[in-house]
Amino acid sequence: MLRALRSLVAGPSEESRVVNAEYEPLSAGEDASASSTHERANPKGEVRHEPKVYLAFWVLGAGVLMSWNALICTIPLLTTFFPSDSSVKSNLASYISSSYCFGNLFFLGLAQRNVGKTSPSKRIHWSLLLLLLTSLILTFPLLPLILPSLSPNALFPVIIATTVVLSISTAYLQSGVFALSSLWGSEEILAVMSGQGGIAVLVSSVQLLLAIIAAGSKHIPVEGDNGETKASTLAGVGLWTLGSVGTIACLIAHRFLMRHSQYSIITTSNMNSGDDQEEKKGLTKKVFKKNLLLMIAVAWVFVVTLSIFPPVTTTILSTHNPTPRLLQPDVFIPLHFLLFNIGDYCGRTYLPSIQAIFTTSPPRILLLSLSRTLFIPLLFLCNTTPRTTTPVFDSDLIYLLIILSLGMTNGYIGSMCMIVASSPELNKRIEDNERDVAGTLASFCLVAGLAGGSAASFLVTYLIQ
Repeated sequence: MLRALRSLVAGPSEESRVVNAEYEPLSAGEDASASSTHERANPKGEVRHEPKVYLAFWVLGAGVLMSWNALICTIPLLTTFFPSDSSVKSNLASYISSSYCFGNLFFLGLAQRNVGKTSPSKRIHWSLLLLLLTSLILTFPLLPLILPSLSPNALFPVIIATTVVLSISTAYLQSGVFALSSLWGSEEILAVMSGQGGIAVLVSSVQLLLAIIAAGSKHIPVEGDNGETKASTLAGVGLWTLGSVGTIACLIAHRFLMRHSQYSIITTSNMNSGDDQEEKKGLTKKVFKKNLLLMIAVAWVFVVTLSIFPPVTTTILSTHNPTPRLLQPDVFIPLHFLLFNIGDYCGRTYLPSIQAIFTTSPPRILLLSLSRTLFIPLLFLCNTTPRTTTPVFDSDLIYLLIILSLGMTNGYIGSMCMIVASSPELNKRIEDNERDVAGTLASFCLVAGLAGGSAASFLVTYLIQ
């Protein structure tokens, strides 16, 4: 048992270090092309695609977005630690999402810039250890003991500092996972993407389940803020406990991949010349101009989403009066997280496969992306708080349908942008040798959209108030 734990915490073994010494890491912009390089390096299919390998990459993909999903689901709890008259309380979701997204964007840039200095395996291993340590500290003692006892002046910087640490671990983990999965093959890249979508549904499902259990517990008061805070604390601790267990699962999955018989073949057979790298750098500006409409579209999708979810949506409460116990904020807010994530998962997984609603026209995709701006005024018409008048949409069902549509369009249009941007078969503007550059640019614009949406949430929150 102890030996197994030590092997997880220890860095790559000596055998792995030998392999890594022969590995030439990918430069920025080459992640998307690694799978095609892998196919050329292994024309006879020496590297096998196995269900266990697929599952390992699914787990690692889930780990990339695990901290983000757990963090946004914890925001309602964190707001209860501030006094009602605190100026930070109403904008806490915006501060947290902005700190995380801008931190992720900054450290992802550093990770890509320095990607040639370390192997993906080392990057994955140490970022997972940082993520595990942070998750354990959040589980205990930070959430249940330390944060509730801090003064507002000390509480805010501690929350932001924790958020930045999570963004650092996520950025370097994301860089390493995508580099390693690209080297392995296209099926493994799909496994990573599937894991990212699945973890959001899993985390929000567990959050809602814990909230319902806490709400129904006889040991927790069902009236007043004290009961709601205890229920939310129990849900938050359970959520980060799940995150800690999930991170350990990621360490196990990574260890399995490093000990796989095909690992050395994969990491040593993909050597990229300096000339190829310089050529790809020269294509960046050219490809960006070709895909300008798609770049704007994918960024705007996430600008709209992050400007209202979760900063605005966490202020919307049930319209029932009196409010039933299972529709009070500590349950109602997790419910809307789950519906959004289900919609997002269905949108990115299933809707793009429906030919009747799939378009490859960049102007049409941009128009669809811009049309999502309508979700901002739609949510304004729901039961946002504080509020002195009756909302236009005085119905929980209408609000939850809006949330479901917000998630589905986020996943659908975002995935369509990413697919078309880097596919020469669907996008005639892009040539085959520009595929990886186009995919990298689209990914960067997506992250930039997340950061821009987080910043815009301050304005949107101000307009509500």
